[in-house]
Amino acid sequence: MKTLTVDEIVKALNGRLICGNARRTVTGVSVDSRKITGNDLFFALKGEKSDGHAYLGKAFEAGCRAAVVSKEIPDYPDMSLILVDDTLAALQKLAKYYLESFDKLLKIGVTGSTGKTSTKELLYWSLCGKYRTAKNSGNFNNHIGMPLTALSVNEDHQAAIFEMGMGNFGEVDLLADIARPEIAVITNIGVSHISELGSRENILKAKLEITNYFDETCKLIINFDNDLLSSVDWKEKKYKVVKVGSSQECDYVIKKVEDLSEEGVILTLQAGDREYDFMIPIPGVHNGHNGALAVAAAMEAGVEPSVIADNIRKCMRTDKRLVIGSSSKGVKVIDDTYNASPDSMRAGIDVLLSVEGKRKIAILGDMLGMGPETEKYHRQVGKYAGEKNLDMVITVGKDAAFISDSAAAYIGKERTGHYESREALTADIDRLIMPGDAVLIKASRAIGMEMIAEYLLKDRS
Repeated sequence: MKTLTVDEIVKALNGRLICGNARRTVTGVSVDSRKITGNDLFFALKGEKSDGHAYLGKAFEAGCRAAVVSKEIPDYPDMSLILVDDTLAALQKLAKYYLESFDKLLKIGVTGSTGKTSTKELLYWSLCGKYRTAKNSGNFNNHIGMPLTALSVNEDHQAAIFEMGMGNFGEVDLLADIARPEIAVITNIGVSHISELGSRENILKAKLEITNYFDETCKLIINFDNDLLSSVDWKEKKYKVVKVGSSQECDYVIKKVEDLSEEGVILTLQAGDREYDFMIPIPGVHNGHNGALAVAAAMEAGVEPSVIADNIRKCMRTDKRLVIGSSSKGVKVIDDTYNASPDSMRAGIDVLLSVEGKRKIAILGDMLGMGPETEKYHRQVGKYAGEKNLDMVITVGKDAAFISDSAAAYIGKERTGHYESREALTADIDRLIMPGDAVLIKASRAIGMEMIAEYLLKDRS
């Protein structure tokens, strides 16, 4: 973050300095008193379970001397305290103000039902050969995390990628208003958050909020293989729409995705009258499609295909997303526990089938946020697992029982099993999993299935 004075922040937030030095400077922002440094500006956010104002003392002890608060605090005269009506809104307002202070920063937004983070990471590496690039860390893609990402951009950066998550209408709009991207990517429209939005058509509307601040100079990169994204009348849009997919009418045509199992995939992409090969070092054919979106966005940003090819192969897998490890007992574990939807469950099963293993076993937990058709979506996953003839399907949780029940119609009840809790499965897992097995572990993040992966990978010899 470039240096800001307290006085500048007060004016940007239309706040009031209730104590402390207006000339004090800050070089970072924090909402967590445990991670604060001496030159950070601390935002005392109010959450459902805690109030950041209660941690001002800890922030002060850590060396912090400037904070944004929403109530009078009499006990810290040595701190520069900025009073605002709403500290969260102030964080978002400061992030927007801060990004507006950069004249030549290329800003790219990424959203979609699935594949956002993988596409963001692949895009980051695609851009790095030409631009010094900033991006969201981890899952910093919401109304708090994305503003923090914006405020971490510094004067050395030439480009910034902002992953934008959402759960309802207006949330992508909020993030797009902060970032004002010139290029945006929509990876797909699935059923994640359908419980809040009611239909895939509404999910499409919510994702399209990423273009709310576009003008005729902006570009939207879309996955044209997605049924809803291909059904939009894009001719009416004032911005440029760049189509990526298998159809010859696309601007970037996916000619082939060669599956290299654990090593990743080789994407062959046609742009104009030329074809280019890109090594995508993340397993799964679906990541070839994510890679195509990333390559297209980078090329639209002016990066040469040869530069992209040299850099995209360096992409690192992100935590809990198709991370493959082996236990001391020779069990191959595919940890894909970051999140889950029907599309990503099917993609995870495909990766399981592509890796080596004596038996292919899927341990699947509940998919949250599926709304009134929860049973249908879980049964679809079970049907897919059964049709792929997995050696075993084990499920954990309430709704995941529909997965194993549907799978059993194809592979038999003797090759399926259901457990009400992680603890019950853990107590039984050494009987179920044998040396040489390949095991996929996947569920919505809140289910905590990463503990199963950690147990299998732990040295218990």
